[in-house]
Amino acid sequence: MNFSDKTKKRLENFKATIFPNLGNGQWKKNKKYYPHILPEDSKLYNLLPTYRDVLIEYINKQHIKLHSDFHHLNSSQAMCLNFFFPFFKEKQMKLITDFIGFSDETIDYNTVAFEKHGLEAKLRRRPTYFDFYFETTSGKKLYFEIKYTEGSFGKAIVNSNKFDNVYSKFLKPLNNSFHSEQEFFNNFQILRNLIHIDDNSFVVFVYPQDNRGIRRDAERVKSDFLNSTYHNNFFSVTWEMLFESVYSSTKNTTISKQLDDFKAKYLPEQL
Repeated sequence: MNFSDKTKKRLENFKATIFPNLGNGQWKKNKKYYPHILPEDSKLYNLLPTYRDVLIEYINKQHIKLHSDFHHLNSSQAMCLNFFFPFFKEKQMKLITDFIGFSDETIDYNTVAFEKHGLEAKLRRRPTYFDFYFETTSGKKLYFEIKYTEGSFGKAIVNSNKFDNVYSKFLKPLNNSFHSEQEFFNNFQILRNLIHIDDNSFVVFVYPQDNRGIRRDAERVKSDFLNSTYHNNFFSVTWEMLFESVYSSTKNTTISKQLDDFKAKYLPEQL
């Protein structure tokens, strides 16, 4: 059984335990019902209870668009909100920057964003969206790409117009072999993230250590995709490493409660 199937099976059991009265939810792609999916009208139960109410209020106030599959218990968007929002709310994000290695940085909390649009928006094109983003007061920009059960970073159909008018303008951080439209779109989902790297911009991939497909792609970033000048501007991070670091460091009891619930849902074998 692969990582995705194993995780969905575990989340099926989680749902039966935590939400025994909720029926199966529908996957909109094929219209079938699955036990690891919540009913659409119960999708906000995908947010962990400790911060659920205040997080719903924040989502509505910031007009954050929830993904069409947000009601899936393996939603990476829900995973991202459940993990990062408490550190933002409690102004404890130094635990995140300490883990990355930016212990001398101060977070500008006014810049924190979920579903942050990417560079394409500057050219009025449909942008890449990063799951989480913030800046430091020194001007560092950190873009987070969150993965959970996704199998890999995929490709896209070659679009010469979009390559010439959009992506060709942002290829500086990539190795020259990926400056052609064919190679760019063959590795589109990963490269559209990496083009956001520059001298003061950093990209962080967060993924489960047992997700071999995503891990394999992440491990290729420095060896294959990224110009060596920018190797220090990319971070490949497992959920297990990040969780263990902040879990052992936080002194905030409310965050600790959230992390206990996060572990039970997403990382039951951790610690």
